[in-house]
Amino acid sequence: MTLIILFLSFCATMFDVCRQYCQVIAEYLPTKVLEQSRIPMWQYFTALDKGAVQHGDPLWGFELGKQVDSAHYGLLGYLVESSSTLFEALDALLMFDKTVADIGVCQFSQANSHGCIVWQPYENNRHAILRNMTGWVAMVRKITGKTLSPHHVELTSHCTDTQLQRLVPWFGCKVSDKAIRNAITFDSEFLNLPILTKNELVNANLYPLIQDLQRAYNSGQSWLAKLQPTLHSCDLQLMSVSQLAHMTGTSARTLQRHLRLHGLSFSKLVEQERKRRFTLFCEVLNKQALSELLGYAEQASLNRAVRRWYGQSPSEYVAKKLQNMR
Repeated sequence: MTLIILFLSFCATMFDVCRQYCQVIAEYLPTKVLEQSRIPMWQYFTALDKGAVQHGDPLWGFELGKQVDSAHYGLLGYLVESSSTLFEALDALLMFDKTVADIGVCQFSQANSHGCIVWQPYENNRHAILRNMTGWVAMVRKITGKTLSPHHVELTSHCTDTQLQRLVPWFGCKVSDKAIRNAITFDSEFLNLPILTKNELVNANLYPLIQDLQRAYNSGQSWLAKLQPTLHSCDLQLMSVSQLAHMTGTSARTLQRHLRLHGLSFSKLVEQERKRRFTLFCEVLNKQALSELLGYAEQASLNRAVRRWYGQSPSEYVAKKLQNMR
């Protein structure tokens, strides 16, 4: 019965986070939201930012990430704990991660002696990134019983020297800020490490359950999520309804119908992607490069857009963001 309840609690709408994963920030969420089985992505991000302000800690997401364990993943956490090896656990996490938090795209690759996990959120939120990347490492250490250190950690957000001095000792490796991606690179030999709580019988019974969960979650809901990787990689200067439709293997009419069902228009979709790219790269690219990345022919268009979004110029936005990180 408990497993059935956990299973049903995961069924929800797109771009959200399961309640279990929000337990540590419950006091920063509205009481009404806590009654839901899933927390909308924007409310999760707002709660993270609110907590960081109240704690006065620019690395609050990092501190939250250190507390992450399998219990925060609900049913998926049980599946991970019952895996035989870290590779099997990682495979389950990557395959079913959206059932826990559908707020970004996670990819795994392996080359030579290293493996690499790359995570890109749909919207750039400093504390979500810090919690997510730290949480991966914290959970691996807990389920293997070993203080493993990655080979390299990359973060897209900016960190001061003082902040890096807090991050590096805990991760036990080089940490690069203002990177083009959020990534954890580690020795491939880690993948063969056994899980302390492995239980093949439990794993065999849980796997079909969570596969059913994923199918239920994806049914009629995953269209917008599947669109995100294509949108993230496209050239916005050349993008049109027909081109995006072609890239996603559908017709322009079908694309527009799907957008309407999600309360969006093509122009609003592009606007959201421009805003996402700005918050992600505003600290590492100059205005000209930013304008081109966001699909603007001139910097004046970028300036107007940022004032519309945040009520300030790009330079003022970056300056304020850097000040809040100190």
